[in-house]
Amino acid sequence: MLEAVMDAAIRELQQGFLSPAEIESSRAIMGIDTQLIQDGTYYVVLAGEAVAGCGGWSRRATLYGGDHTPGRDAELLAPGVDAARVRAMYTYPAHARRGVGRLILSLCQEAAKKEGFTRLELMGTMSGEPLYTAYGFVPIERVTDDRGGVSVPLVRMAKPID
Repeated sequence: MLEAVMDAAIRELQQGFLSPAEIESSRAIMGIDTQLIQDGTYYVVLAGEAVAGCGGWSRRATLYGGDHTPGRDAELLAPGVDAARVRAMYTYPAHARRGVGRLILSLCQEAAKKEGFTRLELMGTMSGEPLYTAYGFVPIERVTDDRGGVSVPLVRMAKPID
């Protein structure tokens, strides 16, 4: 079920931000991270019985990517020193721009704060950047990831926890 939400979000919400080849390449670097589910830091927002969106945060070093993405690091971060990671944010297209992403971000921020984290960090897609900026994240680095065969632009962003 979550994979279907992620697939629709990647396929539809990135149109206008990425080329078809970049969208296809992004599938190699995005997706579900079951470590977040195992850690109990992943949220699912329902609209009735349908999944409107999902996303979470992590106390682990990996900044982005799904189970299949190479280069993952499960090392635990140090609260108060390291930034908690916001991870795997996806909104089903029919529910985009209705507060789903903002709700998930607020849940992530509150939970990370309770564990002693003072900052959040994420790797955003071009389609996600407007949401993250509106929530108070600022760009700190623009990168590309070509592990899917075509370079995909991404933006590393951070914000202090209020």
